[in-house]
Amino acid sequence: MTIQDKIQSLRNLLRAEQEAQEKRWFNASLSIKELRHKGVVISPIQITRKRFGYADYPIIHFSFSHEYNQTQFNGGSPIAVFSENSEELCNGQLLTIAQGKGELTLFADDFPDWLDQGRIGIKLLPDSRSFNQMHGVLKSIEKGEDPHLEKLFGYLHGIKALPEKNERKPVKNWHNASLNDSQKQAVENCMIDSPVTLVHGPPGTGKTTTLVEVVEQLKSNKKILISAPSNAAVDHFAKSLIHRGINVLRLGNTIKVNEDVWKHTPEGILSQDEFAKPLKKLKIRANEFRKMAKQYKRNFGKSEREQRKLLFAEFKALRDEIKKTTTHYLEKSVENAEVIIGTPVGLSDSLIRDTHFDLVILDEAAQCLEPMAWIVLQKGERFILAGDPFQLPPTVIDDQAARDGLSISILERGFESGLTSNLLNLQYRMPPQIADFSSSYFYDSALQSNKENTGEHLLFYDTAGANFDEKKEETGSIFNPDELDTVVKSLDAWKTDQDEVVFISPYAGQVELAKTQLENIRVSTIDSFQGQEADVVILSLVRSNPDGNIGFLKDYRRMNVAMTRAKQKLIIIGDSTTLGKDGFYKAFIDYTEENGCYHSVFELMY
Repeated sequence: MTIQDKIQSLRNLLRAEQEAQEKRWFNASLSIKELRHKGVVISPIQITRKRFGYADYPIIHFSFSHEYNQTQFNGGSPIAVFSENSEELCNGQLLTIAQGKGELTLFADDFPDWLDQGRIGIKLLPDSRSFNQMHGVLKSIEKGEDPHLEKLFGYLHGIKALPEKNERKPVKNWHNASLNDSQKQAVENCMIDSPVTLVHGPPGTGKTTTLVEVVEQLKSNKKILISAPSNAAVDHFAKSLIHRGINVLRLGNTIKVNEDVWKHTPEGILSQDEFAKPLKKLKIRANEFRKMAKQYKRNFGKSEREQRKLLFAEFKALRDEIKKTTTHYLEKSVENAEVIIGTPVGLSDSLIRDTHFDLVILDEAAQCLEPMAWIVLQKGERFILAGDPFQLPPTVIDDQAARDGLSISILERGFESGLTSNLLNLQYRMPPQIADFSSSYFYDSALQSNKENTGEHLLFYDTAGANFDEKKEETGSIFNPDELDTVVKSLDAWKTDQDEVVFISPYAGQVELAKTQLENIRVSTIDSFQGQEADVVILSLVRSNPDGNIGFLKDYRRMNVAMTRAKQKLIIIGDSTTLGKDGFYKAFIDYTEENGCYHSVFELMY
């Protein structure tokens, strides 16, 4: 199969995924009420504040009083603000949303007049910007417009053989002296000028620590770009770099970032006195002209019309000056940055559009759609892909596209092509009792633990025979109230006051129900909790039926994530009669029996 054939196949899958997203968001025949029920509209909203943000885009603060789909409305989601009373709408991006409040930015020069008239709402849009960029970079590779990028694509797909590596040279001066042997070996291999390097970081093995050392070794003479598919992963990496004193510029959606990271965003840089004071003067003058122009309403004569036109012209001239000044300040920050970091789409920022980097590091590469990865990889001479193909794959809505290969991440492509990977083999998070099953099943028992067992760290409570049957809502969501009742009654026995406890489940229906019953502990889906950890993790598996139907519990990578989040104690509740018909769960149940971790739920009931 040629590179062109591979690209054509990828682009066809990408089109199918794009069409699936558009079908989900667009249905002109549905009413506002129906769209709200479908989870793609929030309406009405109350606008509580208007302001101009970074790059002088209009920003709206809003509130609302009804339920919304928390899995679909997220910071960074493309949206349109619309009027229920007319066909007016304005595209933008959701910045934050939580607890009945949110912020969004409009892709416009100013706030539309109709925002103050009638009921206003927000609706989700397909992520056309990302799709356009993905199609664009694939088309560029297909046409051979960038021979170097075409070669890199060939290496990842096993079409071209990697050139022979230079010999690995021992590092003489380590910035982080606490690195273990596998981490040091990975760092040294990352410093070889190979076009592609893979770093395999199973849970708790210090992947970020390893990559930070790579940056510290190379930043003095290499231009480095770092990316990850989610804002949370980007900010985790950015915090680690900042903690080591590295000068970071964080681009993209930065509204919810940690305060330490925010100082390294365009907004944070522009808030510094040396930049903020001159910009504030310009903004005050511009706002004065805008207010004067807005005083003229619809019914006015020719002279008023001319005056309004002149005032708006002054306003726009000052806005242009603000943008030029802002760009000048930020271009200086790009020059001064040792590392630039953001999501692939966030790094399409015009500030670095024409900048080429010596090295691109893509973290959490196993969660990144391959076409999405090429958006950022095209910016580099060589790249490092880091992640774990045995954890969650990229999200793909279209089932057929996923089956046909769109859900295969860029990191998996490298593994499938036989590229050598650097396994980090010592994990620091979990006692062996928790870690050993994952190590055996997913990593050929190559994963060792730095901790020791000091008690009972893993408990599996079997609900077989207790009639804890799963339930199904009208929407199709599956939940298990009996499993949740058991958690509520037993919680105090499973934790101490000092423990951080998290309840997780693969089913959104169980998570939503848990939020109404579990107080003072965090409740999350497994997908939302990847990359995080807690002292005590309680995992509710939900499925319990006579047919042995376990649905997407068959995605064992999701279970690997769930089973490797706990630092001290992992408690799992499930029905062995339903689960045990599957090979993976039978192996796990056998492991708990062999290691004294198996319990019947009846022990908690009487």
